[in-house]
Amino acid sequence: MTDMTYELLESEGIDTSMIKVCKKIRSLAQLDRVVLDSSTHRSGLNQHLFDYIEYCGLDTLTFIKGYLSNLQPYMIQRRKDQEAFSSFVCVIDNLYKISVYIKMDTKQFEEIIISFHEDNKRGIARPNRIQGYSNTQYVPIFADSILSKIENENKYVLKVIAQRGLLTLPLEIAGFQCKDIFVVNRKSIDALFLSYCNDYIKELYTSDLDLDYDKIEVFSVLQQLSFTSYGKDTFSSISILIDSLCAQPDYISKQAADFALITFVQSLKLTTEQQNDLKRLLDTKYMVSDIKRIDIILHRIKDNLALSYNLAEQPREAEAAAIYSKTEANNSAHPTAR
Repeated sequence: MTDMTYELLESEGIDTSMIKVCKKIRSLAQLDRVVLDSSTHRSGLNQHLFDYIEYCGLDTLTFIKGYLSNLQPYMIQRRKDQEAFSSFVCVIDNLYKISVYIKMDTKQFEEIIISFHEDNKRGIARPNRIQGYSNTQYVPIFADSILSKIENENKYVLKVIAQRGLLTLPLEIAGFQCKDIFVVNRKSIDALFLSYCNDYIKELYTSDLDLDYDKIEVFSVLQQLSFTSYGKDTFSSISILIDSLCAQPDYISKQAADFALITFVQSLKLTTEQQNDLKRLLDTKYMVSDIKRIDIILHRIKDNLALSYNLAEQPREAEAAAIYSKTEANNSAHPTAR
């Protein structure tokens, strides 16, 4: 049944509206000549994800091109009102706490990625509402390869490189074909990302902490997670702990989440330079935020970063003082050694 049509999919409630534009973005992202507009926008709020990507040790253009190459139609929504010229393509990637705003100029031989940042209007974040869906919501995807096919049936096992933030997962998914795309159960992708994030947040909560994890509200939809929460570097870990704190429904669970965040920060052993880099990145990232009292949360993180540094330095200072005292005692006992 590979002669199925998009119209037939639409009649079954499967959204095909983003297939064409997603295919175009994925194709353009693979061009060697694509460049990145790294100029600062008037708002000054367009480079915080660039800073984060570089903080994680990645080349910004290489990463963004790879990211766009892995976009799937069901992840995005077109923003034609933002396309000032016919060569512009503008979409938002919806499957985050705050959508990622992507704009490209597709003019042939002058292709450029204009924007790649969290969606905001004059610095005010546009948070996504939690979007529930049934366990059998089918969505169109582009597969990286076909692993197997059931003979005489339109049923395949596909390899798909799925990506959220810095995390890429090579998945094997069952689906059926329609023209140049395949249709799969969305939950088979989302559930793996949620499982990964919940496993990691559990590791952060229970490592050296006496917390009852069963009282913590786990992540249930991707819109609870930020773009910056899919890594295992220091900043990503703080980001996912903040997302977890925001996901808690009551005072008791919020208190536990706050304790886990501050304890993690206190455990860090960072130099003054590393602290400053982290503080700067926190400030630029959370300038675009919908989180209530985020300034208080950031202030507490910074205070505890300083505390962890001072505690780490005390043994070194004590050791240095002991060495100095011993040297002075030896010099006093043997004056000619000076």
